[in-house]
Amino acid sequence: MTEMSALKQTNLLVGKNASGKTRTVRALQNVTGFLCMKSVVFGVKSFKTKLAFTNPDDSNWSLTYMFEVQNGEVMSEQLTNNEKTLIKRDATKTLFYGETINPPQEKLVTQVRRDRDAYPEVEILMAWAEGVVAVSCSDINPFTILMGPAGYINPLLFSDLVNKLNKEDKKAVIENAKKLGYDISDLTPIKANSEMKLVAVKERYIQNGLLDFQLSSGMLRVLYILCFLEYIKHTEKHSMLLIDDLGEGLDYSRATHLGKKVFDVCEKEKVQLIASSNDSFLMDVVDISKWQIVRRKNSKLTVLNQTNTPELFKRFRMTGLSNFDLFSSDFIDNFLSHSAE
Repeated sequence: MTEMSALKQTNLLVGKNASGKTRTVRALQNVTGFLCMKSVVFGVKSFKTKLAFTNPDDSNWSLTYMFEVQNGEVMSEQLTNNEKTLIKRDATKTLFYGETINPPQEKLVTQVRRDRDAYPEVEILMAWAEGVVAVSCSDINPFTILMGPAGYINPLLFSDLVNKLNKEDKKAVIENAKKLGYDISDLTPIKANSEMKLVAVKERYIQNGLLDFQLSSGMLRVLYILCFLEYIKHTEKHSMLLIDDLGEGLDYSRATHLGKKVFDVCEKEKVQLIASSNDSFLMDVVDISKWQIVRRKNSKLTVLNQTNTPELFKRFRMTGLSNFDLFSSDFIDNFLSHSAE
């Protein structure tokens, strides 16, 4: 079970190894994948979720959606807007906007009753779910380039991603790559054969270009992320970007510059970001106000942040220590043990 609350526009999930960062990212993708009737991650068929939405421009607006699925069948479902219940479903009865209906047992009402004009609240929820995309940096490597995307993560082939960029987009990618120490001059999608699509990468001072699967994993990850950041600027459908292991395999300069770029673009484009990392370089440049600290006890995951544990963050700021010290020291454990007394 994972409990998350008070997410910001951009968020950094931090936690020790095996604390549940990747599990949290994939749980969000699993829920939205189920909502969009995509294949469920790892074949999970039983789960319960509650999603709460607010509007930064209207403090009186809220949308809450809850559902429970057991063995692929919907046991309960509820959609509430500003305390008005629009969907109320249990094992015996389903009310939809005041009307009794009989939806398929294996389908959510939000999946089978959509009308932008008649049911705008349902459309808001589903548009959000359809706009969630997940990228796993550790799964961007020469092997996956050849084998293709895994479906629920890194949904676009690198070649397809490059092909979607216009001339100005490519120019921006090349300029940003240079800032990270990769002096490339061109990215060109090519078709190796009827089934395989690749990208030719030209480095400025190297005569022979390289194909994407010949690049180092670090360079490949950087180029994929930079291309993806340009791609999302041209589509309104992306509501949330999930990035697992941001900064994986990169040195200090590249991890920090790429991290800043990702956070800045998502802030500017109003795409909510949840990125996970235990990279000390990245932690030190992302303000702790954006941290979501994942802690695990048995099978339960809890998240500490500046909203639900304000005193923890206030006291730590007064120490003058680096951001990473909040993660690596015993400061959190000492604070929580004293708070419990």
